[in-house]
Amino acid sequence: MPDVLTQLKATADAGVHTPTWSLRDEDLVECLDAVHAITQAVAALQSRLVREIDSRGLAVAQHASSTKAWLREHLRISPHAAKRILELAQALDTRPVLAKAVADGLVNTEQAQIIAAALRRLPAEVVGKAEKAMIGRAAEFEPNTLRRYGEGILAYVAPSSPRLPTRRRWSGWRPGRGRRGRSI
Repeated sequence: MPDVLTQLKATADAGVHTPTWSLRDEDLVECLDAVHAITQAVAALQSRLVREIDSRGLAVAQHASSTKAWLREHLRISPHAAKRILELAQALDTRPVLAKAVADGLVNTEQAQIIAAALRRLPAEVVGKAEKAMIGRAAEFEPNTLRRYGEGILAYVAPSSPRLPTRRRWSGWRPGRGRRGRSI
């Protein structure tokens, strides 16, 4: 794997130094899409590596109080960024279908975190179906809309759940026919 990552870094470095002004509009958008897909694939790989570091206890072995603290120090990132990376790694480790969707480019990492959070709040008997539905909607919904979709699923399958958003926020929502015609 180190050789592959070295090649990837060299290729990315070459791309950074390539002028973009000469690209046609269509090519510019196509390149942006390709870079986004590569970024998501690399984030999925980073999640696998972080999960392995966490499961081996390497952070504690290197005298850090936690994997989150170790990530913050090692990568020189904010505590919030370290927490997001660790949570994504844990979510993808426990949700193989979601991990495959991220690896295949069907779901970006931000959407994956939203889906994982929604699934944690759902009753166990509907998690599989809800996961597939949310992954399917990821192609058309940005993260905030996807979050509301997950909340709609929770409201439908567990209307008396204390995990639901406030009543005022959902006053116009009806089970089975969401604001945008959403249903499972």
